[in-house]
Amino acid sequence: MGEKDAAEFDRLLAGLLPCRTNDPELWFAERATEVEEAKALCRTCPLVEGCLAGAVERREPWGVWGGEVFVDGVVVARKRGRGRPSKAEVLARQAEEAARLEAEASASAAA
Repeated sequence: MGEKDAAEFDRLLAGLLPCRTNDPELWFAERATEVEEAKALCRTCPLVEGCLAGAVERREPWGVWGGEVFVDGVVVARKRGRGRPSKAEVLARQAEEAARLEAEASASAAA
């Protein structure tokens, strides 16, 4: 495939990807309605599974990837609004991280 053909292929593929045909800021929005819109657009993407797998592997720090919301490198059910989180949210996140680290340590020990 020549350079011209590769460029044409990239252009055609980009036309199928919602993150390439819509405002890129939508995938990093602050407002919950915009985040939900990005998630919905991702569900129509032919690359949604690979996008999500790559984001999980890279531990993307934030944004919508593969139809899921990432905050601090982990998938969350919904994006929290701006402002200080409640103590319950902080404790829950710490517990989830501790459980994840324990599971990784157990898997490493078993290998």
